[in-house]
Amino acid sequence: MPSPLKLDATLDGRRAGGERTRRLLIEAAQQLIAERGESAIRLRDLTELAQTNIAAVHYHFGGLAALLATAASEAVENIIDAQIAELKALAVDASLAEIAGAYFRPMVDAVKGPSSKGRPYVRVLGRVTSDPPDGLERWAEAATGRAHEALVARLRAVVPGVAEDELLFRVKCVGGILLQLSMTALEPELRGKSPEEVERMLVPVIAGALLGG
Repeated sequence: MPSPLKLDATLDGRRAGGERTRRLLIEAAQQLIAERGESAIRLRDLTELAQTNIAAVHYHFGGLAALLATAASEAVENIIDAQIAELKALAVDASLAEIAGAYFRPMVDAVKGPSSKGRPYVRVLGRVTSDPPDGLERWAEAATGRAHEALVARLRAVVPGVAEDELLFRVKCVGGILLQLSMTALEPELRGKSPEEVERMLVPVIAGALLGG
């Protein structure tokens, strides 16, 4: 009979292997959602990209729909959590330009940063917020609402005298501008640019939209 230590090591190895498979499935799903949208994803294509099998999808998620929902929500939450963290890290007397930069920096870093893992996140964010999958409509609204509320809270000090609904309208308009980062419309202008260069280009645009006038 194997010793308890060997059994524990075997179980730990299986858990680690299972978590790697789960991670590969999520990242493959995020890539395909970014490229095609959820409705165009076939289970076979996903398992081939993740280099695993259909049984693994059912074991870890119960089916394709649950896997896609997990992948989409993780991508969106990662971006939004990073936006809120950037805003919270600002000084109390941060300028409008600093607030604008903090808000879109996670999206720029995901698109133009050195790591490729975050790049599908922005495109998934664009797809999910513009056309939420069935069953995720309320969640998508609540998730983006968290980011909007965090930005409005910082704007009150630097854009005084503007009604709350007007501030929220400006924030939503800025969200539309930022989602262009997930598309190809801005690619000719941003091609070859570093995250810092992209930030210098976008800060005046975003700050101007938030300031109104």
